[in-house]
Amino acid sequence: MPVSGVISVSDSRLARKRAKTRDALVAAARGLFARQGFEATTIAGIAGAADLGFGTFYRYFPDKESILRAVLDAGRAEIDQVLIAADLDGAAAAEALARLTAGFAQAVRRNHDVLSLMWQVGVRAEVPGALAIGSHRLPPERSLPVMLAAALRRIIERGIAAGEFAAADAVLLSRFIAGAHMYLLTSAASETDEATLIDTLCAFELRALAAAGTAAPLRKDPRTDR
Repeated sequence: MPVSGVISVSDSRLARKRAKTRDALVAAARGLFARQGFEATTIAGIAGAADLGFGTFYRYFPDKESILRAVLDAGRAEIDQVLIAADLDGAAAAEALARLTAGFAQAVRRNHDVLSLMWQVGVRAEVPGALAIGSHRLPPERSLPVMLAAALRRIIERGIAAGEFAAADAVLLSRFIAGAHMYLLTSAASETDEATLIDTLCAFELRALAAAGTAAPLRKDPRTDR
């Protein structure tokens, strides 16, 4: 094999090893943050949970706040897809809202730990401004309530423009409805049937928006196109 080929294979193996190590640190931090909280988790604890040396942590992250950002970014993947789908949904606003609620509820069930962490970040955020975590600050748009409220607002504004929803303050309503969705992160919600939670949230949303003729509990499964 040419020398260039040997170097290429070696670089590829090194890159894979580095990626594996970084993933191990992020996974360890995710678990510890969820169980212990951000403040109680130490860098030494993260390295130990990943079965790595203390010094190895600093080869990948300069501080604990940096790995928190990595945990949040990794955990946002599925929720981002739910929010993007809401923007691309060409259905009527009430139906788009139901689909967003269903997708969000399902994403919460699958990613409860990291989404709970995102909620904690959002609760501590100050608007306007940014969220202080340790000696650093995280932009509030990383927080779960803010992300969800923005997606809800776009649907609500579309519904108001189309005459589906009564004209109102879309920003305020989106924040109220996003707050209701945060109930899905509680232990009580995890013990409740998912379909019941979705139907109840959808009915609450439509009543809040005074959607004519749609205030009754939904008979149609909002998680499907049927």
